[in-house]
Amino acid sequence: MLNPPKLNPTSEEFDKSKPEDVETTIDWGSATSIENINKTSDSSTLVNNTDYKVDNNKLIFLSDYLKDQDDGEIEFLVDFNVGNANFNITIYPKGYSTGNRIWAADSNLSLEYTWDAKSFTGFYYDLDAGLSSESMTIELLGSDNRRVEDGDLEYTTEPIMVDFEHDDFGEYQAVGFMADRYFAGFTDDNTTFVNNDISMMADGQLSKVLIDSDDRRSVFTGSSLVLDEGYSINIVELDVSGDSLFLTLTKDGQEVDSDILSSDDFYVYEKDIGSTDDVPLIAVHIGNIFRGTETNAVFIDGIFQISEDYVSIEEGEQFGKLEITSISPTSIEMRNDGRFTLSRGSTIDIMGDVKIEVADSGTLRFAPFVDITEPGKHEIRGTVAENEGLEWTPLNFEGFYYDIDEGLMTESLTLGYSGRLIDSGNLTYETNPVEVNFEHSDFGKYQVIGFMAEKYFAGFTRADTEFVDDDISMIADGQLSKVLLDNDDRRTLYTGSSLVLEEGYTLNMQQIDIDGNQVWVSLRKDGSEVDDAILEAGSTYVYEKDLGSAEDVPIIAVQLQSVFRGTEVNALFIEGIFQISEDYLLIEEGDTFGEMEVDTISPTSIVMTNDDNINLRTGRTIDLMGDIKFKVADDSANVRYYPFVEREIAGDSLDLDIPSTISQDETITIKVTSRGASVNDATVKFDGQEIGTTDREGELRHNPERAGTFEVRAEKSGYIPATGNIEVIDPDDEGRRMSIEVSPDEIFEGQSIDVRIVSAIGAEPMEDVEVFYDGSSRGTTDEDGRVSSWTVTEPGIHRITATKEGYLDEEKTIEVIALEAEFDYSNLVISPEEVREGRDVTITADVENIGTDAGEYNIELRIDGNVTDSKTVYLEVDEQTTIEFVHTAGEPGNYTVEIGDLEGTFEVTEGLSIVWYVAGVIIVAGGAAAAYMFTAGGWTVEMVKARLAELIETIRSKR
Repeated sequence: MLNPPKLNPTSEEFDKSKPEDVETTIDWGSATSIENINKTSDSSTLVNNTDYKVDNNKLIFLSDYLKDQDDGEIEFLVDFNVGNANFNITIYPKGYSTGNRIWAADSNLSLEYTWDAKSFTGFYYDLDAGLSSESMTIELLGSDNRRVEDGDLEYTTEPIMVDFEHDDFGEYQAVGFMADRYFAGFTDDNTTFVNNDISMMADGQLSKVLIDSDDRRSVFTGSSLVLDEGYSINIVELDVSGDSLFLTLTKDGQEVDSDILSSDDFYVYEKDIGSTDDVPLIAVHIGNIFRGTETNAVFIDGIFQISEDYVSIEEGEQFGKLEITSISPTSIEMRNDGRFTLSRGSTIDIMGDVKIEVADSGTLRFAPFVDITEPGKHEIRGTVAENEGLEWTPLNFEGFYYDIDEGLMTESLTLGYSGRLIDSGNLTYETNPVEVNFEHSDFGKYQVIGFMAEKYFAGFTRADTEFVDDDISMIADGQLSKVLLDNDDRRTLYTGSSLVLEEGYTLNMQQIDIDGNQVWVSLRKDGSEVDDAILEAGSTYVYEKDLGSAEDVPIIAVQLQSVFRGTEVNALFIEGIFQISEDYLLIEEGDTFGEMEVDTISPTSIVMTNDDNINLRTGRTIDLMGDIKFKVADDSANVRYYPFVEREIAGDSLDLDIPSTISQDETITIKVTSRGASVNDATVKFDGQEIGTTDREGELRHNPERAGTFEVRAEKSGYIPATGNIEVIDPDDEGRRMSIEVSPDEIFEGQSIDVRIVSAIGAEPMEDVEVFYDGSSRGTTDEDGRVSSWTVTEPGIHRITATKEGYLDEEKTIEVIALEAEFDYSNLVISPEEVREGRDVTITADVENIGTDAGEYNIELRIDGNVTDSKTVYLEVDEQTTIEFVHTAGEPGNYTVEIGDLEGTFEVTEGLSIVWYVAGVIIVAGGAAAAYMFTAGGWTVEMVKARLAELIETIRSKR
């Protein structure tokens, strides 16, 4: 009796986010082999060892086959030599279990979801090496269950080896921890300046990398190289032969180390950090030593410094919702201690600056994010693609506009992958307008569209916008205007004060009527009044303006919530500001934005594709369109890349008004404002310790308890913090402290500088103070506190010192900037972009000298990395010219062009063969004559071929 074969299990899942082979166990029964496997939906037959393989009693469906199948359930019929069996595989799409930043119940995602550095821009990622350090996994109870049970949110991080910026240093261990990058350790095998492994992470300690630079710096004898955390490297003197130097290291002015070094030496300063002994805190590479007749200098070309203020971590320690469960030299693991709820509309502090934003919606949607408050530019990247194409939407690219509360998204970018070269038309961008709520809910709704990762205003509708009487559509006219302000922050204005808006506008409170019911406001643009109005409390001030072909567009709306009239103070309380830009963007079909061209534009969509080929060359950053760029790994073996935008933290920032210097027995008034208006309830920290919150006037008073230099920081949710430094002087030293003032602020070589010495308190000019420059006296100050100005000729770092009997010495470090030309390249044009072999290609680029001095550069034309031509160009400062090269096309293929940091491509196609060229000449010369030869002339095809061969040979002999 025959025993039929069986498979166990009979069904499995395949996740394109984590592609792995799918296995099932074969119970052969009476069978001895598999004859074939068919996909039942289309009767296609799988290929052995290509689509599947058999390994003893294992049937393995290969991931390379499965990842090309459509999403959904697939049934396979496995035919054995005796009997058959069915096997089902459910295919899940990319983003199902990892790859998206947004988890949304209506997107049918896995209840166990993982974020790593490839999908979450907050986690540390090394693109060139393809290495990530951090990951976080959540387990949900159901798509509509908001409870996260104890231990169901797990965070793991592991150290990775990264290169120093200065190559001679080698590598060090870095680790991402709570979305911050930290130093973890050195290894004897990889770090040049250590002799044994040093792991701070193994000791439960992490330190910030403060400086990692290969910039070349020149430091003169008697001057200092200023590092972070109060450290300075001081060049004391060079030996008479110029072969070695003597330097000291100071911390807050006190010497902590000294050394004698030669050219190409490493200076390393070690210190015990917590329980880790002899940690190299500072490493500096001495490039060259120069001893001249008048000037001695040391050239430093590598600096590395870590912070001595480390983060201490221990098992059981709590960070937000997470608790450290294990620490080892290879990993740190954390889990949530106790359950928590993903409440609608909430922001949950997970750990450090990592938070989870939950949609204010009945549908569960949430996403991790990093609360970035540090001013400056920050890279926001999309999910990393490796050797594949991808579709980026707001779900996996944080740069695109997304309304998480309503689940509304407008933008998508889709790449059809074919290797490093993106063929024309293979990259598609599409965006569609949607209607969203104003931040101030009383305003209603307006139409918004994401365009090139920026939020734009598209229109108002009478039915949904409270302050308009007619529908207003700008996108219908091919116009988009940026949304500049959309907030419901509460602001306070006093009589005579102004609310600072964008693009030069200010809303000024003129007066409040005697009954306190009405307020007179005026609107100014660049200081000139453009509008005024008398309004009731609770009403909305609206300013309309024609924008292009759209008439009477409300560009500013401000909700005047309430009015206060007192005996001494009158105040207007504002809650709700909306402003769009009057400088609109006009879009037409055929317009180009970077590498993309507008194919279609309508009231419902904008579609763009790449008009030319784009080369994903290693190590490149490609300006794609607007602020969107592609960053490509410097990895020749793999095509690894991601889209990104740079966001600058600016706008609604706090401003801090504090004195620079006070006496210890003084009480200081700390004032916090934003856009010119006072900010109440701002938290103020003095030397890292919270000292209180500001009152309604935005003020807080504080009496420092000790002398020193301290950081003052003001913070408030929704604002960018403000920081400043204040020096508190001991009363005993109050009359003995000096301050050095140097002008101009930015100093170039060959420029004259003025030095003035004043008292630290009160800034009164001081007479008879001797001033030194790099140890050489420049004379004494006059009654105005000044010494004779002098010309600085040596670029680099220099020290100015002031001394006077009975006073404390004061010093100030300045940097003299070298005068040198710097060429900037733009507007690379290749014409034509498709050319036949042997024909000329004209290549032009604009060149501008953006440096500090006139100069010349030898500008090279590189084709596929090889220099094929060059030209010497001389430019004055701010002068611009266009440089032109003519290149003769070689063999058919795609070629990369480089001029400076610009890059483009052109394609060479095969030329017409000489036979067809001659035949064409004959045809053009006279179709009638040719007809005569074949008829009355009695020619045959063979005779024509022979005659053509003679003509071709004649032409070749003359070439």
